[in-house]
Amino acid sequence: MRRIQLSLLTVFLAAPTLGQITGTYLLSTSNAVSPGAPTTTIGVWATWTDPNAEWAFATGDYDLAAGDGVFSNPVNVLNGPGSSAGVIASNMISGAVNGQLHIPQIGLLASRDNPILLATYDWTTSNFIPRSVSLDTSHTTFFEIGWWDPKAYANPHPPYLRLFPSAFTPGSGVIIVIPVPAAWVVLALPLVAASRRRRC
Repeated sequence: MRRIQLSLLTVFLAAPTLGQITGTYLLSTSNAVSPGAPTTTIGVWATWTDPNAEWAFATGDYDLAAGDGVFSNPVNVLNGPGSSAGVIASNMISGAVNGQLHIPQIGLLASRDNPILLATYDWTTSNFIPRSVSLDTSHTTFFEIGWWDPKAYANPHPPYLRLFPSAFTPGSGVIIVIPVPAAWVVLALPLVAASRRRRC
């Protein structure tokens, strides 16, 4: 048992000084939602503090919840072994997992993009009451980054750093719903201005 503990310690000591690294999920939307554009694409990104760019995203999981509406069209962008876009049930996605491999011995190098896009989902509504629809990642159980090194490791596995839960913040975002297409608002502004001038 002592021999195994020393071996693991050796792997982690080979990594650079960790400092205070924190991680979260970022949620992006492709557009505001309106009757003319009832669907927006949600991007789920992983990001972490890494001033020296020594770490790469390894693996993480999340559930994605929206205040209302319906999710569809899941696309795994970071699609390493064991990845899953999750199970969609209306405005909830459960059990999404994304990860990537980093095996320098065979020339397989992980992307160090930070933030890194994990997956995308379409979100649609038929309710165009103006509002902000909340988005959040919940039920995370792991969020790991791995030490990125282009050389082969003396040990069979690179060191990993699990940021969840002590150094992890759940992600949140909003979908903006407007009652008319944004282009209509832009086109209507000159007409409103002209009518006001006529009244004066």
